[in-house]
Amino acid sequence: MNSAEYAELPPAQIWARELDAGRYHCSISTMYRILRAHGQSGERRRQATHPARTVPELIATAPSQVFTWDITRLAGPDKGI
Repeated sequence: MNSAEYAELPPAQIWARELDAGRYHCSISTMYRILRAHGQSGERRRQATHPARTVPELIATAPSQVFTWDITRLAGPDKGI
């Protein structure tokens, strides 16, 4: 079940392909038990990984450089100003 051709297939499809090839190893439920015993019962397909998103930061060093309608996150000299 861990070979390259079966790496992304569910146990039911592996069982059917092996049966079509003339090989019967065990039942589908036994395949699930074997995978569960080895900690492989979760998602078998490769999962996409996305890069971490950076939070945009508004930086102004002089007046009229940054315009925004939401001023709740802008840094000021004191809290709330």
